Amino acid sequence: MSRNDRRRSARDRADSWPRAGGGSVTWWVVALTIAAGMLRFYRIGWQSLWVDELWTLKAAAVGGTLTASSLFTNVQGPAHAALVHLVSAVSSSEVALRGISAVFGTLTVPVIYLLGAEIVDRRTGLIAAVLATVSPFLIWYSQELRNYAMLVFFAAAATLLVWRLVSSRMGPWVSYGATIALAAVSNLSSVFLAAAHWVFALPRMRDDRRFLLRWVLTFAVVLVVISPWIWGVSHWVRVDRVGERVTTPATAGEQELLRGETTFTPMAVPYSVYAMVYGYSVGPSSAELHTLGPAAAFRAHGPVVLAALVLLVVAGLSGIAAFARDRLRLRLLLSVAIVPMAAVTLLAMLNIKVFNARYVAVMVPIVLVVLAAGIRRLPVPGAWVVGAGIVGLSLVGAANYYWEPDYWREDVRSAVRYIESAERDGDVVLVPVVTDVFDHYYGGETPRFLLYPGQCGSDAEVAGRIDAGVEGHERLWLIRSRLWHADPDDRIDSYLGARHELLQTASFPGVAVELYELRDNGPPAETTVDGG
Repeated sequence: MSRNDRRRSARDRADSWPRAGGGSVTWWVVALTIAAGMLRFYRIGWQSLWVDELWTLKAAAVGGTLTASSLFTNVQGPAHAALVHLVSAVSSSEVALRGISAVFGTLTVPVIYLLGAEIVDRRTGLIAAVLATVSPFLIWYSQELRNYAMLVFFAAAATLLVWRLVSSRMGPWVSYGATIALAAVSNLSSVFLAAAHWVFALPRMRDDRRFLLRWVLTFAVVLVVISPWIWGVSHWVRVDRVGERVTTPATAGEQELLRGETTFTPMAVPYSVYAMVYGYSVGPSSAELHTLGPAAAFRAHGPVVLAALVLLVVAGLSGIAAFARDRLRLRLLLSVAIVPMAAVTLLAMLNIKVFNARYVAVMVPIVLVVLAAGIRRLPVPGAWVVGAGIVGLSLVGAANYYWEPDYWREDVRSAVRYIESAERDGDVVLVPVVTDVFDHYYGGETPRFLLYPGQCGSDAEVAGRIDAGVEGHERLWLIRSRLWHADPDDRIDSYLGARHELLQTASFPGVAVELYELRDNGPPAETTVDGG
């Protein structure tokens, strides 16, 4: 931090803020933390579990025995799985298990305050804490039975501690080592954060041999502590044959790609920053992005998206300018922002992992601090307008997440309950996409079959598989959810509509249930779908 910045920061603290630990700032942070907890626990069990959350249940061996081998071969990180297993011994309810994420999401708010206060000043920290409190992105993952809320908490804490290490003579080496180790066993993407911290600390290592020695020793201890999990990751790489998937979309065939026609688009980078601030519930929903396409989906929400982008750009550029006034701050920003984004982009381009904003969630704390610094730097009228605008749109996103079904996780749970209330002997269920979630909630005895994404390539293939699945049954229940993934050409609906009689339908968030009466023997009716 430059001398002028230090003087200005000290003057601002003396004029506008009470001393830390006993003044109104502390009470504001406490109040924001309480508000964050309320937002993260509110309706936490309302939405159905999704398939990613079922993977957590399996990794945590809920209802079973969690072995050391299964724990450390959990490539996503064993810490969260261990916590879920421990909590499940007391209660395996969705509220209790998701509550782990809510706790970490709540505790992230004061850590982000400290991050902003130490890098810039306390007013910036307080603004960053406000943004974190109402963040739809952080609320979403604080109500999900996954490890991303834990990851963001440890990412914020580790980034705060590495700032203290590099910017001061006496650093919290033990605290930093413990935090970066916990981050590592929380989620695999924390390795991108560790790499970013190495980049940030390189100049200090070059100029200070004692610092270099302590840094290397700290990471050596961390590697020893997490070595069982490192072995588990290497085991996964071999068993899952990750190396064999390494290719690029330009050379890979359609069947080789992880999902869709490509695993990466350049628009994913700015969208991930947009999502970090506004979540997935300001603008187009996930269903709109898949069915309409990104361009058309964003155009459909043009005014809201445009306003959100303008506010984000203004605050972001102002924040970058504020960070650029000090080399150390700027280096921290560039390291923590560029290294994870570049790493996830490379993995997507090599077809190892699809690009998703949650894989760069380690950036969220620094992104919020930059926006807070940008709001802080603007003239008073502009600061209020931009700050209130971002907070207001974030609250809109949170409200959409809570109350607007278009933005909810697919409600397979309600669909299953509906089927259980009306099923009878002779029924069969077709579940093309959400099979695991259906099986988790379904407690009946009606048989079910499924169609994989690669099994809907032609009318004849769809007809043959459905006919084989319904043979010997009188009625068919169809669960329609994310069919753009398995059946983008709607061949299933076209065949069933032409071949059998639709008796009833029911709609739930992200899911539709259709009941067909199966016609007896005879050749299938002609369908109207092209490309058979």
